[in-house]
Amino acid sequence: MVTLPRSARLAAWGTAWLRNEAGLDDVVDRVRADDEPHDAVDVPGAATATGLSEALLALRDAGATAFLVALPAPGDPSGLGGPADLNGDAVDAGEAVIADGAPYALVPDVRTFGPPGDQGHMVTWMVRQAQPAPAAPPLADTDKELTAALLAAGSILTDLDVPSWRPEVEALLADIRTNRESDPLPRAFPPQAQAVAARAARLLAVVRFALGDDGGAVTTSEATSRRSALTPLERASRSALAAACNALAAR
Repeated sequence: MVTLPRSARLAAWGTAWLRNEAGLDDVVDRVRADDEPHDAVDVPGAATATGLSEALLALRDAGATAFLVALPAPGDPSGLGGPADLNGDAVDAGEAVIADGAPYALVPDVRTFGPPGDQGHMVTWMVRQAQPAPAAPPLADTDKELTAALLAAGSILTDLDVPSWRPEVEALLADIRTNRESDPLPRAFPPQAQAVAARAARLLAVVRFALGDDGGAVTTSEATSRRSALTPLERASRSALAAACNALAAR
């Protein structure tokens, strides 16, 4: 099963908790998944590191009414309003959670440990000063952009025969074609958000598999074509996934 980024899970389940649609323990369990227990540092009012639940309670007390996920990339700080040091940390991590109604954000610092095939993760959420997140496009618009980007990339990916050299890609594409369930959002989210999140998360995984390995491209020209095709799809997948996970906050 494809899992959502930690910040996407925190934004979705954290907002559901703030709307009395989920318990705090549910939020922590969903965000943690198979990780070691999550910590948080620089939490408002705390002199030392705390657990994730204490950090969320502190942000609620500071005025947070929802949480918004940002999934930025180098050259594309989408979902971030600043300041510059927060943007830099979030781009490096590839994700962040912006508190709506409070001047804070959370950025995960993920440390991997253990041998290949038996690795675990230690996660510390860094609380940072943050400006409000910029206005984001509606979910329906990002869904249309994702469909258009997939159609534009489809013929090139087929010509380059990506699934033949990455079996994981074929499995993910099969899941997309059959609308198989993915890591779910809370029940309070509308059906369109649930569907878009599942599709966008899988497509983002497909793109990252392919961008991380040019092994299926026989020539430099084919590798360049693959990246040209995948870059807009990667951006559209991030945008649609963020919009889906922020849908409850936008209601």
